[in-house]
Amino acid sequence: MFRSISLRSLTTLCVALALCLSTTYAQQRFSAGPRIGLNLSTLRGDVANYKMTPGLVAGAFVMYSSLNHFGISADLLYSQRGGKYTGTDPGNIPVEFTQKINYLEIPVALRYFLTLNGNFRPNIFFGPSLAVPLSAKRVNQKIGGASQPDVTNSEAFKNLDLGLFAGFQLNFRGWGDRQHFLIDGRYTYGLADITSQPIAGGPGGPNVYNSTITLTLGYSFGVGPEYRSRYRR
Repeated sequence: MFRSISLRSLTTLCVALALCLSTTYAQQRFSAGPRIGLNLSTLRGDVANYKMTPGLVAGAFVMYSSLNHFGISADLLYSQRGGKYTGTDPGNIPVEFTQKINYLEIPVALRYFLTLNGNFRPNIFFGPSLAVPLSAKRVNQKIGGASQPDVTNSEAFKNLDLGLFAGFQLNFRGWGDRQHFLIDGRYTYGLADITSQPIAGGPGGPNVYNSTITLTLGYSFGVGPEYRSRYRR
């Protein structure tokens, strides 16, 4: 079960690493821009018969990259998660619905760039992700083949989710100077139980977690002064 000490430890670690990067590599470059894409998410743990469902993810990011291989970034994202359930009720009547959970997500990534400079700078990354639920709803419900109205069930979910994510990003030269197209793929593994009460489609256990694959397209703009890399010839 998620404990507050875990959150404090992860936050302290990220702050310490960020300070280490900024003090060790005094010359830096900053960039920022929008990001939009697709979530493929499901619920795991004490639930059964959930499959992946698509959702929107969109927002903005800011990124710091030192003049060598290292960097750090933070995003502010609207992120739709959940899962599609297909099963039966206690009376063995077929039931299906899609559980939607809309989050405000803040992922912080530590990045390692595979090239030192140039127009193509792929990188790999990992880090923690905090997500605050904005709303939750069961949609596209059918019981015994008959359509049912949507049901809001925000009260069934806790007010904070914590996860770990890892992935890769491809940075291509954009239309202007210090501009790049970004193709990003990541997987977020939920660490915290997201439910405050049993949800439909689950056996009633206390541990239900998010599991999310995210694919996005972004565009970055250089911010502030750019320092010439000592590795560039």
